[in-house]
Amino acid sequence: MYTQICVAEPSTFYKSFSEKKLTTYGSSRRGRIEQHRLALLHRFRPAPGQMVEVGPGHGTLAEQAVEAGWQYTAIEASPILIEVLRAKGLTVIESWAPPIPVPDASTDVVYADQVLEHMSGIDAARSFTAEALRALRPGGVLFVVVPDYLKERTFFWDVDYTHNFVTTERRVRQLFNDGGFEIQHVERGIGMATGLARDALAAGALLVNLPGLDALSRYTGTVDLLFRVRKNLFETLTFVARKPSAG
Repeated sequence: MYTQICVAEPSTFYKSFSEKKLTTYGSSRRGRIEQHRLALLHRFRPAPGQMVEVGPGHGTLAEQAVEAGWQYTAIEASPILIEVLRAKGLTVIESWAPPIPVPDASTDVVYADQVLEHMSGIDAARSFTAEALRALRPGGVLFVVVPDYLKERTFFWDVDYTHNFVTTERRVRQLFNDGGFEIQHVERGIGMATGLARDALAAGALLVNLPGLDALSRYTGTVDLLFRVRKNLFETLTFVARKPSAG
C-alpha cells in the first residue's frame, strides 16, 4: 500500500490500521461510501473488466467490485490484511507500491483509496502515477481518493503518522496532468455527502476545531471522542482520470 522507501518491517508496518475493527455503524457507513464510489466509477468505466486496487484495506470495495462483475486483483503489503483478503476469496499480490506489479496495459481500472498521500514525497508520487499509466489499457481509468489538506490542515498529519505527500486538488491535478492523464471528474466529499450537504458538514467541522478544544478534551477525557468526530468529518477529493486512448 505504501512505497518501498519505508523502513518498517512489512509484518508490522501499519499494524495499527490492520488490527482495527469497525463498529456495526462504521462498517455500514464504509459500505455505503464504497457503494457511492463504485457507482461514480461506473459512470466513466462500467464493469466488466479488469480492476487492480492498491491498498484495499479490509476489502469492502473489493467485495462490491467482484459482485458488480469486475475481475479483481488487490495489491497489498500488510500480511495481516492479506490474510483477511484471501479469507474472503480475493486475489492478492503481496507488494509495496510503487511499483504496481502487473503487466503493461493489462487492466481497465487502477483504484487507490487514500494511498497517494502515503507516498514518501514527490518522486514516489510521480512514480506511482507513472506505474498506473503503464498498467492501464488505453482509455483505462485511474480512480484516486485523497484527503483535502486545505480543509484538514493539522489533522491531515495527526490522523495518520504515515501521511507524507500533501494532497490538494491543485497539486493532484498537476501531478496527474504531468503524468499523462486526462482528468474527467473531481468530487469533494465528506463520507457520502457532496455539494451543499458537504459544505454544511465542512462548516460544522469548524466547531470541532475551535482553539482550546484539544486542551478541554484532555481535561474531560474526551480525546478519543473528539478524534472520532473529526475523522467522520474528514474531507476527501475523488479523482477520475483517464489514460488517453491510442491515437
